[in-house]
This record gives sequence, structure tokens and C-alpha cells, in this order.
Amino acid sequence: MSALTHATAADHFAAAYRCQEQPGTEILVNVYRNKQGADAVARGVNTGKFPAYRPAGTFLASAHPHEQGWAVWARCTDGLDLEPLPETMTVRVPDYGRQAGYEGVRVVEVEISARCQTCGGPRGETRPDSFVRDGVRHVRDVWTNPCGHPDDYRAVLKEARRRTEPPRHGEPRGGEIEPVDGGKYAKAVTLLAEWLAENPWLSAQRAVPMLNDRRQYDAALTIRQFATTSLSGPNTSAKSAALYLVHLDTEARDADTSTTTGDTK
Repeated sequence: MSALTHATAADHFAAAYRCQEQPGTEILVNVYRNKQGADAVARGVNTGKFPAYRPAGTFLASAHPHEQGWAVWARCTDGLDLEPLPETMTVRVPDYGRQAGYEGVRVVEVEISARCQTCGGPRGETRPDSFVRDGVRHVRDVWTNPCGHPDDYRAVLKEARRRTEPPRHGEPRGGEIEPVDGGKYAKAVTLLAEWLAENPWLSAQRAVPMLNDRRQYDAALTIRQFATTSLSGPNTSAKSAALYLVHLDTEARDADTSTTTGDTK
């Protein structure tokens, strides 16, 4: 499914049709620059203000933070006895510690949003996953987001901390853009963070030639491929691309850690 964005008017009849094709499943309607606009559209869906969603009560919509603003997601509920959508979810995740020299792992239970931190879509259902570290078996939760945006455990732990700590001024939506020490894409992530500080609306498409100019060829190619497969398509933001590079470096580092320190299935 190609994403509609605030750059174009929402095709509500097309969105309603997609909802009816998958009853009970949330579908991205459109993305708006601010919460007020998204909330107004969600109310219009719920009350039948837009002809595509009549009669009123046939569809339910809500607005959620998106990497480019606020997204409206809707689902067809006509004739269905559906549970209310959860706002949060509790997950078990491995914590390898943050301080230098930390060894070992502990599994912690944390509360996070039930929505993807990139596009505002629903997160996937959790399932238990066991692994062995230093001869001890642990159980963590894993899930796959329907939107395709990945979650890694470090980002999940940061999100959980943000829910219990006062927000820091200037922290970017969707997580901190923080390069992984020694990561393959660390230099590219640093450059993207600098450019985004000057232009928060920088697109991934525009960032590709900028990275090539700085000889970050592998990062540029990876971002081009990411944007091609992303839900947001050509409107994929450079911020989303930077977070994706951080995710890849984090996975590579954690895979190396598990290989050298004893995590096995």
C-alpha cells in the first residue's frame, strides 16, 4: 500500500474501500503536519462528516504521532464486535546495561506505546522467545510491526524511560538520533543528525546525494533501498532513514555481542 501524505489531499473513498476490504484492520488514511488537523479528520471519519465513511459509526479513526507529523489511521467496524484498541503494551526485553564494562543481561518488563514510533500504526502482537546467556535461559518478547518499521530493544528501553522521565527539550520524535560507536554507518548518522538540526523536514531522497558527496556511499545506497520499500515511499524522511541506520548498526553490534558473550537460542 502506498502512503498518502500531507503533500496531497486524502482520497477518502479509496481509504474507506481499503478499510472495507480488511474489516477490523487499521489502514493509514493520511498524514498531517499538526495534531489539530489530524484530530479534525479523525472526528470527521467517526461522525460521518466525510461521505466515504457513512453511515456514522461504520468506521473508527484516531490520530497518532508520525515521523512527518500526525497520522490518521482508520478501521471498518461495521457489524463487528471489536475490542477497543490498546494505548500501551507491556513487553519483556533484554537489558545489557548502559555503563562501561557492564557484563551479563537481565530481562525487564516495560510499558511502551501500542503504536509504531515511526508511522503511528499498530505494533505487532508479542510472542515469547527464549535465549541462553552464560548458561542461563531467559525469555523475552518479540514482535513484527505490520507497517514494516523495525523495533530494536535499545530503542524500546529508551522509549520506556521517556514514558517515566520528563521530556527533554529538542528531543526528536521517534527516538534520539544517536550513532552506534564503531558502527558501519556511524559517520553517516552523525552527518544526518547535523543536517536535520538545520532542516527537520529533510527527505531521505534529498539526503542520498548529500551522503554521496561526503563519500558515504554504502549509507546512501542503504537509504535509497529503505525509501523504496518504506510505507512512506518517496516521502520517507531523513530522520526515519537515520534511525534505520542506527537500527542496522545496533543489530550488527548486538549480534556480535551475542556471538562473543554467550547468547544462544
